Amino acid sequence: MTGTAEYGPLVRELHERAAKLNLPINGIFELTFVCNLRCGMCYARQFGGKRSPVEGRELSSTQWLELARQAKDSGLLFLLLTGGEVFLRNDFFDIYEPLTRMGFMITVFTNGCLITAPIAKRLAQAPPSRVEISLYGATAATYEKITGVAGSFAACCAGIENLIVNRVPLVLKTTLSRFNVAELEDMRQMAHAWGLKFYGSWLLARRPDLQGSEVENFRLSAEQCVELESTDQASANELSEAAINGMPWESDYNFYCKAGRAAFTVNPSGDMNVCILLPKPGARPLEIGFHEAWMEVVKYVSSAPAPSSACLACGERVFCGRCPAWSLMENGTLTEPVPYWCDIARARTKRYGRPSDPNPVP
Repeated sequence: MTGTAEYGPLVRELHERAAKLNLPINGIFELTFVCNLRCGMCYARQFGGKRSPVEGRELSSTQWLELARQAKDSGLLFLLLTGGEVFLRNDFFDIYEPLTRMGFMITVFTNGCLITAPIAKRLAQAPPSRVEISLYGATAATYEKITGVAGSFAACCAGIENLIVNRVPLVLKTTLSRFNVAELEDMRQMAHAWGLKFYGSWLLARRPDLQGSEVENFRLSAEQCVELESTDQASANELSEAAINGMPWESDYNFYCKAGRAAFTVNPSGDMNVCILLPKPGARPLEIGFHEAWMEVVKYVSSAPAPSSACLACGERVFCGRCPAWSLMENGTLTEPVPYWCDIARARTKRYGRPSDPNPVP
């Protein structure tokens, strides 16, 4: 794989320096609201089989490129293109190809189902740093129980193979749930048979728009999550890694990640927010300018209240990945405990022991 993972220490150093200077080095462009799959646990699900952009609701290719030019002038280097499903946009390459000429390190998230041989060949002409495809099962029955679309497993596998044939840098991942965790090792073996790196994550968030979510039907128990991470069967995602390795427990600062200090997201309507899971403050960069919108995001993060006293006093904080985004989705505030994360922290403490415990459970 070619991409940022090979330069991890350098990338981390760049982000650390950017955060100290409030430079937006890392951005996410959510190109579309819609997806061709119906995954019940998805935090952004809006099913729609038709091609987009959705007229009147999503930025045009011209607007995305203007936004990118302004972002580059402000320091943007790492750019993720995601959705929805990005290949539902019939103008995807009108956006993507000019972006590659701007010098960004581009990652593309996709479910892979729409990547035909011609699309893979065109991507290969100006390949991204990497494409990441989510594999939801090792069998059609499991995969399509989650996606809700007949034929999607075969389409995903065909998309993967089209990218491999055209030597487009590719990583496979999975979102683990009650419905596919039994096929984790089979999915890993599929990836290895293709010669691809693979990782899994198990953190399933509610919808940031606070609409109805099926996530409770999909989430693994806290004990299952900790068993997976402790046996290295699946890597936790960035939130849980930060919980163990990077959270500033000596501080009462609520935002411990780089969101709003070195990173931002722009949704399909052009609103600039802290991250995908925290759709605030809704600044409008195409109306007030990128830099001014970024300053609104920085101000939102820097002025956020501290975590609740219950969180600050908790002896298991070192094993908790609660963040303002999760608090907002679960509680409607930026500060309160998240019961699911409380359960995970307790399960981690039970397995690993408290940091000062000389006899943790092996």
